[in-house]
Amino acid sequence: MIPYIIVIALVIFLEIKFDFFSKNFKKMFKEKSKEKTIVFLILILVILFSASLGSNQIAKFLKYNPKYVGKPIFKNFYGPYLYFKFLFFKVSSKNPILNNIYLVNTAIFCLLSIPILLYMAKTCDNDLDTHGSARWATVSEWERAGLISPPGKFTDGVILGILKQNLFGKVRYIIENLKTHIALIAPSRAGKGAGVIVPTLLNWLGSVFVLDMKGENYQITAGYRKHVLKQTILKFKPYGLEDSISYNPLAEVRIGTPYEVKDATIIADILTDPGEGKKRDHWDMSATALFIGLILHVLYMRKKEGKIGTFGDIVDFLTSTDKTLEENFIELMEYRHLEDYSIWNEIYDNSQMKGINPGTHPVVARTAAEILNKEERERANVISTVMAKLSLFKDPIIRKNTSRADFRIKDLMDYKNPVSFYIVVEAEQMDTLSLLLRILVTQTIGILAPEMDFSSDKPIHKHKMLFLMDEFPAFGAIPLFEKALAYIAGYGMKALIIAQALNQIKKNYGDRNSVFDNCATTVFYSPTPLDTETPKQISEMLGDKTIKVKNKSYKAFQIGSSNISESNQARRLLTPEEVRNKVAGKWNIISVTGLYPRIGVKLEYFKEKYFASKTNKVYGIPKTDYLTDETFSDIKTTIDTTVKTTIDFMNEEEENELDERIREEFLENIESENIELDDIDEDYNIENNEVTEEEKEEMLDTLYIDEGLIDPEEDF
Repeated sequence: MIPYIIVIALVIFLEIKFDFFSKNFKKMFKEKSKEKTIVFLILILVILFSASLGSNQIAKFLKYNPKYVGKPIFKNFYGPYLYFKFLFFKVSSKNPILNNIYLVNTAIFCLLSIPILLYMAKTCDNDLDTHGSARWATVSEWERAGLISPPGKFTDGVILGILKQNLFGKVRYIIENLKTHIALIAPSRAGKGAGVIVPTLLNWLGSVFVLDMKGENYQITAGYRKHVLKQTILKFKPYGLEDSISYNPLAEVRIGTPYEVKDATIIADILTDPGEGKKRDHWDMSATALFIGLILHVLYMRKKEGKIGTFGDIVDFLTSTDKTLEENFIELMEYRHLEDYSIWNEIYDNSQMKGINPGTHPVVARTAAEILNKEERERANVISTVMAKLSLFKDPIIRKNTSRADFRIKDLMDYKNPVSFYIVVEAEQMDTLSLLLRILVTQTIGILAPEMDFSSDKPIHKHKMLFLMDEFPAFGAIPLFEKALAYIAGYGMKALIIAQALNQIKKNYGDRNSVFDNCATTVFYSPTPLDTETPKQISEMLGDKTIKVKNKSYKAFQIGSSNISESNQARRLLTPEEVRNKVAGKWNIISVTGLYPRIGVKLEYFKEKYFASKTNKVYGIPKTDYLTDETFSDIKTTIDTTVKTTIDFMNEEEENELDERIREEFLENIESENIELDDIDEDYNIENNEVTEEEKEEMLDTLYIDEGLIDPEEDF
């Protein structure tokens, strides 16, 4: 009976010391704690197993005599009741063999049950919260929040790590798909690419906007996203000589609308931002005004040629070799941007139009006048400030890759299928390209997340999009991005911000920035030894727990006389030193707002069959797609009108037969500028409709002449 006494004593101790059984039964039935329920069920099964084993040994000893052992449950198998029957009625005391059976089985029971009870005692909450109630989250808590995938399955979302069940060792994945943002703080070479970036790009089903350092993520994941997920793949490599789309920031300025100055100002503000939280001085503000005027000038000037103005055009204007700058600005005041300039009467008030030459853009004319009215030395300083900001666009490769509009930003979330947009940059190029990338990010947010429209419950965009911002601090400060984190989730955008240390974000956005505050989920890898700030902030974020501390005091000159007292004290869930040790190697710390944190296991995609089967080794490395070109993007806003003009030549039945596939083929023909009369017959199936050759000519005139694509006298 000694083993039973030990177990009973342990049970009594747990209940008295920790209120253990009553509290955990409460968790089981009130809070539905799955983990506690499983532990208790295992304990019960251990009791039944050891008792059943003893029952069958007793039955065998008594030669299965029904007079003593009764009827079996099934052939020669007896339940646990026989064991307890002989135990409580002390039948065993009359026979030493039965005593040995009981001794062996109680020993087995103790060996199995005591570790379980000790485990339960270790994981038991002592409900001390006087100085804090911080603790690690249970599996069931994160399951209810939807952060843990079902065993053997993957759900859509950002993959943060691996969770291993304590009892059975089943591998499950921590996947976050909340409508909030994520911050990942991981030093260089810590495994963030293999653990988060690549797995997420092989798992996320929506569009992605990826800053891809060195192009490794494109090489590994683009093939799967193109061939399996059926996404459009765009690769923008600013310093790429081939296989790169072109991005023209000026193509996104909505000229001829009330938004043209606003759009130009966004670009100008980024170009003249002094950085690192510094205030703009007189030269910066003057340069901003000049940029706005020059942007509008080159856009309207090139529009007359059926093209889109570029930063290269601005550089050419300011570095003209056949005229002086003063002569250029004088001509600018009289340049005829539009023949029919009535549209400006709807955009600008009378005071802005007063004194402006007919057809000259009012903002451009006044910008030129402002520059010419400055004292020569001041004028030179303003222009030199502008030229310094444009130095990037003197590079012939950058100029080439910003000279066309091979996609439009709205396509990232509203194209017919999701778009994977990779920005491929070498690490040493980041300082040089940060200006261009800040413009790209700012325009993306400004265009895809305008003023919220609450008139409909329908999603604003066709597809959700993940901003995967590796080496986020390398962009420099993007004020709109910091502000937009508070609301872009409502547009279906999710940000995954990656930095090497918290100090990097503070350097760009200041100590009181809201970037980190707007990330509901944070993931920490082991900090470097020189990074003292990050461990402190992690420790502070995890919070305090309350512990009992025993204090032993002795009375002077009284040997053996002492007092023992207990007190509750606060203790960090992890101290800064423990943070370094706890997340070293394969571990990470994951914190989600509104939930207790957990320690996860870093994933390595190349060791996981599920991910290894999706890489470039299977699907190859695709070439970039192109959604449009400069000419097409110039007429993109009028596509619907153009298609409607064509449909007008069809009867109602044929109009209803048009589907999205035909429409896309038609637009591709516009893009290639190779439409033939036979193509129209074949693509639109109107050969049986009574449409004359003359009417077909009119159709082409509508498409080409009105949009300025070709000269009919030259091409027909």
